[in-house]
Amino acid sequence: MQRKTVQMGVCLQRVVLILVLILSGCAKEWVSVPETATVHEPAESAAYTRALDHFNNDRYREALEGFTTFLRERDQDAYVDAALFKIGMIFRSMGRDDDAMSVLSRMVREYPDSPLVPDAMLEMLTLSYEKGDYASVVNNGTAYTASTDPTLSRSRFFFLIAQAYQAIGSTVNAARYTYRAWNTADEEEVAPAWKQLEEALDQLNTAELQELLVEVKNPRARSLLIYRLGMAFVLEENYDEAIAALQLFVDRYPEHPNSPEADEIILSIEERSRFTPYTVGCVVPLSGAYSVYGQRALDGIEMAFAQSNSAAADVSFQLFVQDSMSDADMTLKAVEALDRQRVGAILGPMIASESAAKASQARGIPIFVFTQREGIVDAGPYVFRNFITPRMQARSLVAHAVKEIGARRFAIVFPEEKYGRRYMNLFWDEVIEHDAVVTAAEAYDPEDMDFAEPVKKLAGVFYSPPRRLSLKGVPRVSYPLMYLIVNPDLIDSQRIEDPVERLTGLPLGRETIDRIGLRARDVDDQWNPVIDFDAVFIPDAPKKAGLIIPQLVYYDIRDVLLMGTNLWNSKALLKMSGAYMKDVLIPDGFFVESPSRTTKEFVNKFERIYGRAPGFIEAMAYDNAMMVFNTMRSTAADSRRKLKEELLETVDFDGITGQTSFFSNGEADKVLQLLGVENGAFVQLNRNVERAQ
Repeated sequence: MQRKTVQMGVCLQRVVLILVLILSGCAKEWVSVPETATVHEPAESAAYTRALDHFNNDRYREALEGFTTFLRERDQDAYVDAALFKIGMIFRSMGRDDDAMSVLSRMVREYPDSPLVPDAMLEMLTLSYEKGDYASVVNNGTAYTASTDPTLSRSRFFFLIAQAYQAIGSTVNAARYTYRAWNTADEEEVAPAWKQLEEALDQLNTAELQELLVEVKNPRARSLLIYRLGMAFVLEENYDEAIAALQLFVDRYPEHPNSPEADEIILSIEERSRFTPYTVGCVVPLSGAYSVYGQRALDGIEMAFAQSNSAAADVSFQLFVQDSMSDADMTLKAVEALDRQRVGAILGPMIASESAAKASQARGIPIFVFTQREGIVDAGPYVFRNFITPRMQARSLVAHAVKEIGARRFAIVFPEEKYGRRYMNLFWDEVIEHDAVVTAAEAYDPEDMDFAEPVKKLAGVFYSPPRRLSLKGVPRVSYPLMYLIVNPDLIDSQRIEDPVERLTGLPLGRETIDRIGLRARDVDDQWNPVIDFDAVFIPDAPKKAGLIIPQLVYYDIRDVLLMGTNLWNSKALLKMSGAYMKDVLIPDGFFVESPSRTTKEFVNKFERIYGRAPGFIEAMAYDNAMMVFNTMRSTAADSRRKLKEELLETVDFDGITGQTSFFSNGEADKVLQLLGVENGAFVQLNRNVERAQ
C-alpha cells in the first residue's frame, strides 16, 4: 500500500506539472490566437485583443473582464472558442474550479471542431481527477481518446487515465495506459514515461503481467514485460515458471542489459533444485496424539523402501524419517530439516498438511500429502495427493451406479453438519454431471437416534395417522427408549437386548421385519411409499447408517441400491444391519480381502513382517512410496523439478490401492475399489480395477 501511495504521488506530480505548463508560458502557446485570425481579424476584435494582452501578461482579472466584454459585444463566432477557453483557464488560476468546468464544457459542446477542444478536454479531466472523481476521468477519457482523430497527441490523456486507474486500485489498467502513454509520447517525454512504465509494472502480479503480454507489441516493452514476469514468478516462489520466463527472455534478447542477471538467476534456481540422488524424506507423527496412524503409514513406507532396494542391485535408496510429533510447528521444522538433507521428495505429512505443502512448494520439493483437505494441491505444482477424497468417492459411486447398474434417480439422506453437507453437494454434482437426477434429499440432526421423520418424508408417507391407528400399528415414543408396538406378539417391551432395537424400537429379526414390511394390501397401516428413486445415498458413519437402514425397510423402501462412503467398510455396520443390506455400493481405496493376486501378495508379506493385516493407511503409504522410488530409479535425475515433471507423467501406476494417474495439478486420477455385500460379508465388485489376477 505504501508503494502504491508513493507511485500515486509521483504520477500526481506529473499531472500537476502539466497543469503548471498550461498556466505558464507553454499554455500561452496552446491557447494563442490561430494564425488565420491575424489575416481575417474582424473589426469587433479589439476587445479580444486587449483581453489577450492582459492574459499574456498574467493580468487575469483584467483579462477576464476583457474576454467577458468581447463575448457580450461580439457579432461573429471568431475567437469565441479561444475566449471561452481562456476564461476557463482564468477561473482555474482563481481556484474557481466549478466555474472553469462549466465554461470549458460549454466551449467543447458549442465548438466541437475547435482546435482547442483537446486542451479543454484535458483540463476538464484534470479537474475531475483533482476532485477525486476518478470514474469520470476513466469513462470520459477513454471514450474521448477512442473516438477522436488518430493524429491527436494522446500521451497526456493516457497518463491521466493511468493515474485515475491507479487511484481506484486497478493496477493492471494503470500499467496498460502508462504503456500507451509511453508508446505515444513525444521525444522529450519518452525517458520519463519509460521510467513510469517500469514503476507501474513493478506493482503487477504474474497473471496481470501475462495479460499485458498479450496486448503489448513493442519489442522493448515486451522484453521488459517478460523479464518482470520471470522475476515475479521468483517472488511467488513458482520456480518452474520463473525459469521458463527468464529462459525465454535470455533466448530472445541476449543483448539486453538484464540478460546476464537472468542467466545467473536461472543457474541459481537449478542449483537449488538439485538433490542427493535416490534420497526420500518422510514426515509422519510417531509420537503424540496421532502416533498410531503415523506408525501405520511408516510401516507401509518402510516395506516399499526395503522392496525397492532389494529389487535394484545398482541403486541404493536412502530414507530420512522425521517425527512431526503430531504438532504443526514440528511438521514445518521437519520439512526444513529434510530440505537441508537434500532429499528428492517428501512422503507425508498427515497433519498440518496445508502449511507443510506450502513450505515444500516454496523449496521446490515434490511432496505427497496424506490428507483429504479440500484444495490442498492448490498450494502449487510440487504438491501431490494420492489419497481417497470425498470428491473421488462421489465420482466413483455415481459413475458405477449409472453406467454399470443403470440407476438414473437418486435420493440422499444426510446429517445436517459439515461432513454430511459436503458429501451431499459433491454427490449431487456428480449426479448432474452424469445426466441423472436427485429426486429427494432429506437432512437429519446428527444427534438424533430416530430417523422416522426423514425416512417418511423420503417415501412420501409423512402424515398424521388416523385416530383409529393411534394406539395400535404406529410408532410410539417413550423416553429414553422408543418402542414400536405394531403387534404385542412381535416384541417384549420389557426386555429388549439388541442395542439397535433399544435405540430405534425396531425389532431386528429378519422374519419380523419381513412380516412388518410385507403387510397385506388391505391392512390399514400399510405405508404404501412413493419410491421415485433407484438408489439412496447415506453419507454417515456405521453407527448412524446402521440405524437408518432398518427404518428404510420398515417403511417399505425396498429393492433400492444403498450407497455409502468408505466409512461403511466396517464389520460394525454388517453386525447392525447386514441382514437388510441386499444391494450395496461402497467406495474404498483398499480391500484387504480382494481376490487380486497383487493384493494377496502384499497382504501376506505385510502380515509376515508386522504380524497384522494392513489397512488403507498402510496400503496408501506403500503405493505413494513405490511411486516415488520407481520414478527416481527410471529417471536417474538429481533435479527436483525434473522429478516432479516425471511424477506428473505417471499413467496407470498399478498399485495396491488401484491404478493411479495424475491430473496436471497433482491430484490423483484413479478408480476406487467398490464393495458390495454377499452372504453377510463385503465383496469387491469392480475387480477389473487391478490388472494382476
